Amino acid sequence: MKPLEFLPAVDIKSGQITQTIDIAENYYKGSPQQVIESFTSAGCKWIHLVDLDAAYSTGSNFDLISNLINSAGVDTQLSGGIANQEILNLSLTTSAKWINLSTSALLNMDWVESILETHSNRVCISLDVADEVLTARGSGVVVGDLWESLSKLEAAGCKRYVVTENTSDGTMIGPNFNLLAKIQQKSSSSIVSSGGVGALSDLAKLRQIGIDGVVVGKALYAGQINLIEALDTCYK
Repeated sequence: MKPLEFLPAVDIKSGQITQTIDIAENYYKGSPQQVIESFTSAGCKWIHLVDLDAAYSTGSNFDLISNLINSAGVDTQLSGGIANQEILNLSLTTSAKWINLSTSALLNMDWVESILETHSNRVCISLDVADEVLTARGSGVVVGDLWESLSKLEAAGCKRYVVTENTSDGTMIGPNFNLLAKIQQKSSSSIVSSGGVGALSDLAKLRQIGIDGVVVGKALYAGQINLIEALDTCYK
């Protein structure tokens, strides 16, 4: 059975990590550098870095994130508000292995297709999905039918998707396995599941069905899953 890439999420807002850890809206806030070091020292091979301010159009943490990427010592996947040429150009100056275009970028499919033509080995696509409709979580922009966009992205040579089922994100009720399976059937590209993981059994099932990677945030910060056990589930 192939490994499941485990990508702990580091969501940055106003220079700090921000994660909702319970239903009372208590937040984990800490130094991004220290948290990344704790993940990598435990054996994480990836970090999923998100600029929440860029995603919600409230600012930018680019300088900090660029420094974090360059000092992480492991592969990184950069996400958050990457939806135009200016922000993409900045992102490409980092050493991030994957740069994740926002779902809202798909409103300009001609541009996305041109980017995939020249940067298919570094640029992946975020698919934020609600009832099989692409709906960007940050902006709330409705892009349109998932399957129509996926067909175009496949034809354009997209090699990696980061898939989030919007209603499960942050809930720890489990990923939408049916949605992931349907996307698998229509794509030969790498698929990274993002959101919903709440138990080691979720990781085991994702690996069993052949998903390539998983982004985990809240379950780690809230102590719902143990990091070492999660890494063992994904790689051993």
